Amino acid sequence: MSAYSDQPGDLDSSPGTGNQNPFENTDNEPLFSLVSGEGDGFMLGVAAGDAAGGAWELGYSAVTEQITVICYQLIEHRHLDPTMITRRVRELDGSEDGGSVYRAESPHFRVWLDRAATGSPMPDDEPAIDGIARAVPVGVAYRRESRHVMEGAIELSRIFHRDAGSIAAGAISASAVAASCFGQTGRDLVAGVAEAVMPAIDDIAGGAVGEGRLESLEQDFSTAMDAVGTTSGEEVLASLGDDPADPIHQALAGVALAAPADEVPHGPVEQAARIGGSILGAAVGAIIGSREGIRAWPWAFANDTWFAEIGRRLTRGPDEIRDLPIPYAVEQHLITGVRADFH
Repeated sequence: MSAYSDQPGDLDSSPGTGNQNPFENTDNEPLFSLVSGEGDGFMLGVAAGDAAGGAWELGYSAVTEQITVICYQLIEHRHLDPTMITRRVRELDGSEDGGSVYRAESPHFRVWLDRAATGSPMPDDEPAIDGIARAVPVGVAYRRESRHVMEGAIELSRIFHRDAGSIAAGAISASAVAASCFGQTGRDLVAGVAEAVMPAIDDIAGGAVGEGRLESLEQDFSTAMDAVGTTSGEEVLASLGDDPADPIHQALAGVALAAPADEVPHGPVEQAARIGGSILGAAVGAIIGSREGIRAWPWAFANDTWFAEIGRRLTRGPDEIRDLPIPYAVEQHLITGVRADFH
């Protein structure tokens, strides 16, 4: 049974199962909050967290744009096609004889796009945190089966990364979103992610570089569990090793911040944005948005009704995108139509 199945009573890490779990919940905290939409608010959380990170000063950035086109692929086909993902991601960069509509791309993503434009969309060997946000739609689409979450997150990450830590970070993020779709919270959220990711280490390491980074992953999960309840992003990251460039530390810091069922859901997103910018802000927004459902966020960003519909369709269908706006057209209009006083 998946650690984030829709059958909470079957959780292997829940007290009373008879098996001692190293990540067992020992505090008087709820294992689950009420499920709200089973993940349909994740995309609004992505855009809100991206906007909070400030990569693009007028709203959401290339972080959300990439996730949008990945969602379209998953809505329409319910599986990942690396060739089609590459094509759709590149379309927003003007591959179809248009100009690029990406805003505030990360250096890693910009290098990948430039290589792809020459006909060589090769994954990068260097660690990068981009995949922490990019993998979140996988967690929603495959939320009912942890094996598919792992396979999808790894497959998607390998389009952009060869670094084992970067691939693992995407798997961590996707797993956290999947668990959050069913209201999993607190230390039990970290436990569920660990139970999904740890058995997949060999799959993550296969063909990757820097696989030695995975040797301390179990300890990293334990540290992240101890950090649950710490509200400062800087303190959480410091407990994990205080290395903002380490993808695994960033991903686990985001999970630890998002884990509590906070009465002020945007607080962890603000803290994530402080330590990981728009990328980690978007990922934590996705985790919390998956749990909270479709809701208003305190930051202004364009196209919120579009993002709400993307979340609904990825969660509940229909598996149809023909009646949805064309992402390139939406982003081109946003760029050309932005007013100086937009906020």
